[in-house]
Amino acid sequence: MAQVSNETELASALAGTDSSIQLTADISVTASLPVRRSVTLSSLSPGFYTLSKAASFSDNLFRIESGGSLRLSRIILDGNRQSHSQEDNTNRSLIRVNGGSLYLETASVLRNNYSAAEGGGIYLQANPSFPNSLVMSGDSRITGCVSKTSGGAAAMFPGTEQDRITLTGQASLAENYAANGGGLYLRSLSESLGCSLTLEGETTVRENHASSTGGGICFSGYRGGGGPASRLTLTGKAAIRGNQAYHGGGIYFYSSNEGDLLDSSTSSPLSQNTAEGNGGAIFMAAVISPAKIHLSGTVIRENRAGTGGALYLLSDSGYELQAESCTLEQNSAVSGSSGSGGGLWLQNRSGSHASRLSFHSCILAHNKASAQGGAIALFSGTAACTFELADCNITENSASSHGGGLLAGGNGEGTLVFTDSRFTGNEAGSSGGAVYYSNGGGNSRLTAGNVRFEGNRAGYEGGALRINSGTGTLRANLERCRITGNTADNNSGGGIWMGGPDTSLLLSNKTLTADNISRIGNGGGIYCNTDNGTLTLDGTAEIRNNQAGTEESDFGGHGGGICAVPCHIILDAGSLLSENRAFLYGGGISLAENSVLEVNGAAIRSNTAGKQGGGIRNHGGSTVNMGAGDISLNTASVGGGIYNDIGSQVYMTQKASLGSAGLNNALSHASGIYNNGEFYTEGQRDISNGFYIEDRDAVVFLEGPLSSGSLLQLDNSGYVSPNPEGNPIIVGEGTPSYPVLSAQDAEAFREPPQDFEGWEIRLGTGETQIWLIPVVYTIHYENLEGSSHTNPDTYTVNTPDIYVNPPDPRPGYRFAGWYDAPENGRLVTVILQGSTGDLLLYARWLPLRPGRPRLPNRICRPGEPSCCYRRRGCRY
Repeated sequence: MAQVSNETELASALAGTDSSIQLTADISVTASLPVRRSVTLSSLSPGFYTLSKAASFSDNLFRIESGGSLRLSRIILDGNRQSHSQEDNTNRSLIRVNGGSLYLETASVLRNNYSAAEGGGIYLQANPSFPNSLVMSGDSRITGCVSKTSGGAAAMFPGTEQDRITLTGQASLAENYAANGGGLYLRSLSESLGCSLTLEGETTVRENHASSTGGGICFSGYRGGGGPASRLTLTGKAAIRGNQAYHGGGIYFYSSNEGDLLDSSTSSPLSQNTAEGNGGAIFMAAVISPAKIHLSGTVIRENRAGTGGALYLLSDSGYELQAESCTLEQNSAVSGSSGSGGGLWLQNRSGSHASRLSFHSCILAHNKASAQGGAIALFSGTAACTFELADCNITENSASSHGGGLLAGGNGEGTLVFTDSRFTGNEAGSSGGAVYYSNGGGNSRLTAGNVRFEGNRAGYEGGALRINSGTGTLRANLERCRITGNTADNNSGGGIWMGGPDTSLLLSNKTLTADNISRIGNGGGIYCNTDNGTLTLDGTAEIRNNQAGTEESDFGGHGGGICAVPCHIILDAGSLLSENRAFLYGGGISLAENSVLEVNGAAIRSNTAGKQGGGIRNHGGSTVNMGAGDISLNTASVGGGIYNDIGSQVYMTQKASLGSAGLNNALSHASGIYNNGEFYTEGQRDISNGFYIEDRDAVVFLEGPLSSGSLLQLDNSGYVSPNPEGNPIIVGEGTPSYPVLSAQDAEAFREPPQDFEGWEIRLGTGETQIWLIPVVYTIHYENLEGSSHTNPDTYTVNTPDIYVNPPDPRPGYRFAGWYDAPENGRLVTVILQGSTGDLLLYARWLPLRPGRPRLPNRICRPGEPSCCYRRRGCRY
């Protein structure tokens, strides 16, 4: 073992044969020291000594060459940066390795150096004949070093396949600076070589700075593509924190070769890194071959960037990102309208290479984006994209624009599969509180199984989800999901907003949409705006206690449970819409713009609308096909069960019912059905809850016979009201498929409960219509004894007062009047208007008394008996 106390002794010892050299004093070095063999350099204990560059010396302290190996332990190498001008382009790193190995071991420190070239602390120069290796272990440290170009602490350009950098133990790179790679810079310049970097143990890369890329690490293989794979590995408790760069605050990874991989399984966080541009913790660019990132157990926390607060991935060739048991929290994207992806920002610009993301047992929480995608912003381009999310929590993320939790979109075939996960408390300033998915032109699928979307909020549309097919198609299936307690503040879709020309959504296997609010807009539970798509509820889905509109607005308050503008809605047997509320129209469902609703056995129950359609409001040329199911216990001002507006159609056929579980209610009128459109029915009907006909065009149309026992209770209306002329009011009519009606059809109709005494329902002339018409009562005249009369034989409640005339005279009798009984009875002289019932009038005759002889005309004097019969009170 050699002990040295000055530069001469040190140079001599390095040229000698001793494998161990100990410093016994601080040494100022004035010339480079070559290392061509294996040697260990340390301080004599208990001392701790420093090798420093002299003010006049700017080159490397050590040059390791030709298979040489240098181990440093308990020693400081100081570059005396303050004595070297940054204008001096001869400044070089502390150590240059050119075909050798460097080991920084316990208590070794490289510090305070300035290099005008690569590697502020260490430069590993490519050597095709001898591999280069840097291993930092123990508590070794590189700090305060600067490179004008790349690698503030260290830079490596591999020359062989064995070239490696490994950081282990408690090794640290801290407070170094470079244009690229503030801490480390690795890049292959050979098509035949890749790069390898491993950080393990309790390694720390912290508070380094790069003016361009890679505040902590800048890493790439051969950038022309076609080279071997390069690998950057973080494992153990390796930590990357507090670094800064324009792109890639913590790590900048340029991927261009098949198999290039960033593999992180470190249990220490990547935290508090900052990028003014993109990628607070990690920036990856993939140019020629697909990028690969594997994260296992990694925590990425409190990073900040203009875009991609935690991770930014831009690929021209597809990518694969796998994350398992990871946490991304409190990361931020802050560049105003460009600040997307508070946690992750990912874009695939390839037209042929697919992208694939999978997150398993991960937490994405409290991330923020000043634009879109609070936790994730995903742009999949025209190639296929698969996104899997399993057993994950996406919670309390926020975006100023779209996608509080997740924003995703693309023009290719997209497949999103979410299972056993939770989107809770996320918020979007505009749309998609939890998820915003917009398909561009491809055919995409979104499947969610056992996923909870709870307590999310959107400033505009889609409190939990906003999904859109774009110019392609989107098929979504929510199975065993809960969409509860979400809010859309200033537009529609408190729970879900679905739109685009061809978006279809299936709610299946006990999926619950409940307690959601569209505060000013429409569709408290679900808002649909798709011309060719469908919304389907299977036999177990439920939409309950949602609310559309909490205050007066210019357009809102429609569809407490569902608002369709337009959509084809299918409610299968067993599904339930209950206890939903609409400030104005359609407590359960509001339909407009040629929507179609098929009720195949669902219950629409206990919903409320402030104005029209407690159960259903059908408007704007829309159609309701109700072949089974029930509408009961709903309430509105008008049309408690159904409000069918002008130009719209309702078909109630087969097993459909109204009010079977309890009557609907209207605060003003039309408790059961208000009809101002077209209403078609047949079969076994029970509309005892009431049917309100607005005008002649809104009568009941029969497409087939009404079964025996059917009941259709008419309500009073402006159209269905007595007319003084007694003209028939048409209330039912045949159709081309069933033109001739039967008496049984007419028997099902009931006249309104008020004002129609003396009116009846009957077939009209030709049996093509059902009339509400005054009853024609008969008047029979008895005991005429051959005499004739001129009185009418019939009358109605509308007939003016009939003054009955006496019959023609009968010889030997005089007419005593018409009576309502053969004997005694009541004298009838007039049949008053409004009378009802058939009448039987009996002529009553009295025989004439024998006449007295007629005396000649003379003056009758008082007292003459012969005149007494002419005078009353005459006494004989």
